Amino acid sequence: MVIEPHDLLKIDAKHLISHTLIPDWAIQALNMAPYVVVRRAHAPKGQIAVGIRGKARNERFGAFLPADAFISHIKPEELTASTLWENKPSPVFLSLTIASEILAKHKLIWGPGGSAGFELATGNVTVIAESDLDLILRVPEPIPIHTAAEIMNVMKSCPARVDIQAETPAGSFSLAEYASGSATMMVKTKFGPILCENPWKSRLN
Repeated sequence: MVIEPHDLLKIDAKHLISHTLIPDWAIQALNMAPYVVVRRAHAPKGQIAVGIRGKARNERFGAFLPADAFISHIKPEELTASTLWENKPSPVFLSLTIASEILAKHKLIWGPGGSAGFELATGNVTVIAESDLDLILRVPEPIPIHTAAEIMNVMKSCPARVDIQAETPAGSFSLAEYASGSATMMVKTKFGPILCENPWKSRLN
């Protein structure tokens, strides 16, 4: 299975590679839930760029992991069964139900990222009342702008703010920006963000 940004890896913290001191909050977070998030960043050969999530929004720590040193691998699209959140009445999970219906209608490959994805994958409560819903949309081929616009229009009815990152082989971009018909897109790549007219162009790799 290909490892991509936003995937979650269960690890043994002793395998983490960091060129700076790992903060105490990060160690505590790994003790509670030994999972890291795959980052979109350039990594040395044989390593994966990963991030540690803390309780606060500003608690994010980047590190690296040997490519074969994880215990299990969970992709956001493996977390789309509504039974995983049916008894979670927060605005984020109510929004996830709304989002799942419109994304299923268009037969798109998607999954929850951010705090919602982390909670569903690990069982560790990370969603709070003020949390946004982050969704990962896999779009290896271009999708019609009117489809993106319909999806974003439905998201307006969600009780939580919804951010959808569309993932292409070249990088990721905001579905809301794409739906607006913007002439150029900000695409996040492993070498940093760039502006382009077509976020599916392979020259961005």
